[in-house]
Amino acid sequence: MRKRGRFVLIRRICCGAAAVLLLGLGGCGDEKQIQTEMEYRQTGLERMDQGDYQGAIQSFHQALHERVGIVSNLEVDINFYKAYAQMEDGSTEDAIASYTAIIEYDDKNADAYYLRGCAYMSVGQAENAAKDFSQAASYNKDNGQMYAGIYEQLVSAGLLDDAAAYLEQGLKIKGDSAPACLSRGRLYFVSGDYEKAESELNAALDQKLATANLYLGRVFQAQGRNEDAQSYYEAYLKENPNDSAVLYELGQIAFEEGDYEQAVSWFQEGMACKNVINKRELWSGKIASYEYMGNFDAARQEMGAYLETYPNDGAAQREYLFLKSR
Repeated sequence: MRKRGRFVLIRRICCGAAAVLLLGLGGCGDEKQIQTEMEYRQTGLERMDQGDYQGAIQSFHQALHERVGIVSNLEVDINFYKAYAQMEDGSTEDAIASYTAIIEYDDKNADAYYLRGCAYMSVGQAENAAKDFSQAASYNKDNGQMYAGIYEQLVSAGLLDDAAAYLEQGLKIKGDSAPACLSRGRLYFVSGDYEKAESELNAALDQKLATANLYLGRVFQAQGRNEDAQSYYEAYLKENPNDSAVLYELGQIAFEEGDYEQAVSWFQEGMACKNVINKRELWSGKIASYEYMGNFDAARQEMGAYLETYPNDGAAQREYLFLKSR
């Protein structure tokens, strides 16, 4: 799955879990243990935000050991974040184990099956991935977003016949409700049928489903219609102001259009969001924008701060040497 897709899915899963955490905590350990577990979780999020995935994994591990033998919505939430950090750290087998732990607790968790399938696919275990994708689809049959993700995974692996089957299955989602239109629009988008995607997404938007703005933005961005894409992304942000992935896309659009000052503004706004997972990309975009503006002092200052957070970024180290020579 493309990195942006992982941002969106992890944010959706974990924000949804956070909304019900307290419902699953009653009677599951004393308040002090729960508080300590939440503190380790927060530390893990902060370390992940800094790109310190090993540190984040350790914090999530400590959180999960606060109440050994107890599993609630909180532990599921932490395991999803832990698995994400493990994937980013290149510890794919460990991520698979984390998703497996979720499945052992909830053997109908479609998101866990889907993400474990993506992890299997990333290490070339296509057979295991196919089994997980099948399970994910069976437990969430009306989720067009998931069908789209599976389709993208299978296409990238060259399994075109299998991909086509999921696309066909997803497009069978019936009804004229806003969620049904959104799902079909997303599927048409990933298959490259932008005309049908636009039609379905507009039908969802007519029913006041604000999320349709996000995918309309992507439809137009894919066609190079940046002005239209920006308009829909901005409409989406009115309802979802902390979506750092969309703010990154807006920064990219401004950068491509040569409006580097506006690009800096979008990237900076994205970095200021809560629980940012793509801070590294946003920060790199901000530095590049300063460079293209000719503001090498700002670029040099930002790069110095960036390297304090990500000291092992070799490309950034080389760029910093160049900036110090300007």
